[in-house]
Amino acid sequence: MNTFDPALLNALPDIELLSARPLTGGLSNRCWLLELRDVRTAMCSKAVWRPVAESSVAFGLSREREHQVLKNLESSNLAPRSIALLDKGLLVEWLEGMTAADNLSDEELLKLQVDIHALPAPCWRLDVKRKAAHYWEQIDDGHKSPSLQQSVNYFQNLPLQSWFDDTCCHHDLGRYNIICQPEGHKRVIDWEYAAAGDPSLDLALTISANGLEREHAVAVYCQLLGTQDHERWLAAVTAWQPWCRYLAMLWYYVGATVWKDNSYQTEADKLAQELFRELL
Repeated sequence: MNTFDPALLNALPDIELLSARPLTGGLSNRCWLLELRDVRTAMCSKAVWRPVAESSVAFGLSREREHQVLKNLESSNLAPRSIALLDKGLLVEWLEGMTAADNLSDEELLKLQVDIHALPAPCWRLDVKRKAAHYWEQIDDGHKSPSLQQSVNYFQNLPLQSWFDDTCCHHDLGRYNIICQPEGHKRVIDWEYAAAGDPSLDLALTISANGLEREHAVAVYCQLLGTQDHERWLAAVTAWQPWCRYLAMLWYYVGATVWKDNSYQTEADKLAQELFRELL
């Protein structure tokens, strides 16, 4: 979609669309930055249009659930505000600021992780095997080599251990999803994968997404959490890390199927080879 259709906002008669431009950097989505004007107050604002699209369906994303998460987190000041849930997508507050990079320390990142785990958990949870099975169904048959099928069979038949009680989990807490605002606030965007889940899986995903050193990250997290159960947390994160690579591999194959982009297939093939070597 190269243009934004103003008719998508027809359910909001008090809002006038001033401009729309596609946002770069989103992997699961192709979102738009909108400039809007409230016709009653003449106030102008910016918002992000997060569409219901082929890609969001392929990745198993629900704009309704994302909307519910953001509504539940309004008082936390950790997330953007959901403006409106519409038939074809979700309109979300645009957050001014810079995407976090090296200016956000590992400790600050893990403090956000602890804060998220203390939030009210959604009423749905991430079922890792079911998520993987959904990804597998979306992947083009041309990518399904015998070795990939063998890896999938291995993980889908592998028992899952329950490590910790479910909490609110973001499941994609990379620095690329953290906005450092001018006044000093750090806020988290892209809650589309959020669900109740094992916080040690969420921590493992965060370690993977940010290239953190595992033992140090777990130690810092446990210190911030105020728990002495460091060894269990480290064992849990270690056990989850192959699952993180497995989910990432399938995710990239879905991306390669949806967008016909060789870079996604290259990353997926790399992860597939690493996993298959581990299994052997």
